[in-house]
Amino acid sequence: MERGEPVTSNVEYDIGCVRVNLEEQSVSHGEQRLELSQKKYFDVLQCLVEQYPNWVTREQLIELVWGGNHFVGDKAINNAIWHIRKALAEVDPDVQYVVTKRGHGYRLAVEPVQRVPEANSEQGRSLPATRWLGLGLSVAVLFPMAWFAVQALVAGSPPVNTVSSITRLTNYPGSEFTPIVDFDRNWVAFTWARPNQSPDLYIRPLKSDAPPKQLTFTEQSEYGPVWAADGAGLYYVERDKSQHTCAVKHLDLATLTRKPITDCYYDLNTHLAIHPSGSPLAVNKIGPGIQNSGVYLVDLDDSDVFSAADAEGLPETRLSCGDECRYADRDMAFSNDGSRIALTRRTDLLSENIFVRDLATGEEQQLTSAESDIKGLAWSRKDDRIVYASEVAGKRVTQMVDLQSGKIAPLALPGISSINPVPGSDAFVFGAGNTDTYISYLDLEGDLKAAIPLLQANFDQGNAHYSTQHQKLVYCSNESGAMELWVSNLDGSQRERLTNLKSEVKMPRWSNNGERIAFIAADSSAAGSQLLVIDFATREVQKVQPKHHDYRRPVWSEDDSHLYAAVSDGQGYQTYQFDLDAGTGLPIADMPVLKLRPIGKGEVLFTQAVGSGLWRAEIDPSVPELKNPREILPGDQFSPLYNWDAHRDQVYFHLNADLHSKVMKLNLSTGEISGLALLPRDSLDKFGEFSYIPEKNWLLFTQMEPYQSDIYQFQLND
Repeated sequence: MERGEPVTSNVEYDIGCVRVNLEEQSVSHGEQRLELSQKKYFDVLQCLVEQYPNWVTREQLIELVWGGNHFVGDKAINNAIWHIRKALAEVDPDVQYVVTKRGHGYRLAVEPVQRVPEANSEQGRSLPATRWLGLGLSVAVLFPMAWFAVQALVAGSPPVNTVSSITRLTNYPGSEFTPIVDFDRNWVAFTWARPNQSPDLYIRPLKSDAPPKQLTFTEQSEYGPVWAADGAGLYYVERDKSQHTCAVKHLDLATLTRKPITDCYYDLNTHLAIHPSGSPLAVNKIGPGIQNSGVYLVDLDDSDVFSAADAEGLPETRLSCGDECRYADRDMAFSNDGSRIALTRRTDLLSENIFVRDLATGEEQQLTSAESDIKGLAWSRKDDRIVYASEVAGKRVTQMVDLQSGKIAPLALPGISSINPVPGSDAFVFGAGNTDTYISYLDLEGDLKAAIPLLQANFDQGNAHYSTQHQKLVYCSNESGAMELWVSNLDGSQRERLTNLKSEVKMPRWSNNGERIAFIAADSSAAGSQLLVIDFATREVQKVQPKHHDYRRPVWSEDDSHLYAAVSDGQGYQTYQFDLDAGTGLPIADMPVLKLRPIGKGEVLFTQAVGSGLWRAEIDPSVPELKNPREILPGDQFSPLYNWDAHRDQVYFHLNADLHSKVMKLNLSTGEISGLALLPRDSLDKFGEFSYIPEKNWLLFTQMEPYQSDIYQFQLND
């Protein structure tokens, strides 16, 4: 149903003391016509009228009013509701017409009454809205389906109509995710992160409304459960924040006792999958002496070892190749017949695709190309299709690939973060949720420091960097439907798009003289990313010629004659110095540097791999080499890879805590560390960027606003 082509036309409704006319799209009070300055505001009001007395979710409004465009619709809803309330309050201030239920949606608090013309009379009589709803299409049935038809933004394709029977399974405070149903289809196990608490494991029955049962009660983070074959236990991931350790464990549901199965890598998003026969258990991790993460198969059939108090000796084999391959295997799912395993394979930050491996022969088939950040994949019951979610222009979209034809089509589902099939059926359970990103700042002048939105609009923005010469920001935004480079003044005025690559761009950095901007973009011609430079005056884009696998965080030398960037050949990161005129690149260090910042007088600060702390070294562009590298803060005091910046002798950085995030300051001269601000946990984009503005004494960063994450079940039709 499109706004402007309503289900019902040529009708009027009385809502309290106001009248709504669908044909004229007007709202009036007696002879006074109320001002709704945008058509979209009226469309939102019409949705509330048509759906009364039901609640209308934000997702339904986005689909029906903004055509599924989450870039524009999600935040525009707030404006629409505010204007509707304001217009009605001006004529009837004592009545609340629109009510909100947090995490649920909106509805009218006053019953709309349809005015139906009497025969041979110009006067009309009124019927309750609940009467006329039954005369036309059943909006209550159509709305839940319309909510999930949000995938039209994927390459302009409409969603495939193969999804039905969508049911919400959870709606609890906090976020619920990683659901999985047992083999008898009686229980769903899931992860629940309550507000300001670490994630724990829960189960709830599928066939009743009984409340969930909590299974874990520790200070650690437990997540990602998979059912053991006998249904009497779960395998899951446990991360200990205080010790920075990770383990895969087995939980006995009868006794709630736990046994270790294998280790995992703390700073890696660990995934689990179990073979339909009950063994092996697949887990992605980084093995000894191997840089790239891969899939390991843990043999659960070794009963002698498993029955021991400590099961760390279970035999396991690495399915993925090692550092000789230029990729990292991440998520995985076994086919229902157990003959194959689907893998998500990341070649660089902007490229990740799905491969299917035959477990008997080792032969592999690539199913997708040009995907990014895949989260969640699941086989259909007949093993002929795979459903997955990836990132497009900063938003998660859900798609389905047909293994025979290779055809990929968007599904009428929201962005998913995890998905699993319901055994023996065409149903799936998934965790839903997206995240808004915007640019915020801390004003470091005052005593009270809080995150203040700087650029917050109806689309995602992030990775901001400030030019003193131009007094402008450069940042990434999906306003155009693709993640491109934009510039604006600090207040968001004079906004202008710099690139039209129709690609994913990341990590822009002004040159010191403000003439050029270096950034990273996906390479559409090949797997991997490319390092680009744009001339701010002419808008000419130059590609840095050296061929590398994966680029990270470019930065200019002090005299703007060279670029420094970490690159990867698939076997680890190395820092290069690039001469743009000569088109050459030379390594300056064997250390796995991920981010580097010049701080004057030929010195640089840098971070390496996760948990390695903050380092300092000297550099001379004429002799490309990092000299005298030394650690100035250990990893337990300095953990961010990217969310830090330096100005003169001050370093500003982000530090994770149990229930919140800290913004800290290091004085390089004295070594003193002080706290600046507390922010909500997980509110900073870990792949974002800190940028200090000297003129304002502001610290810019990318802030995240996650949606409520709940668990749903749907049916996949043929």
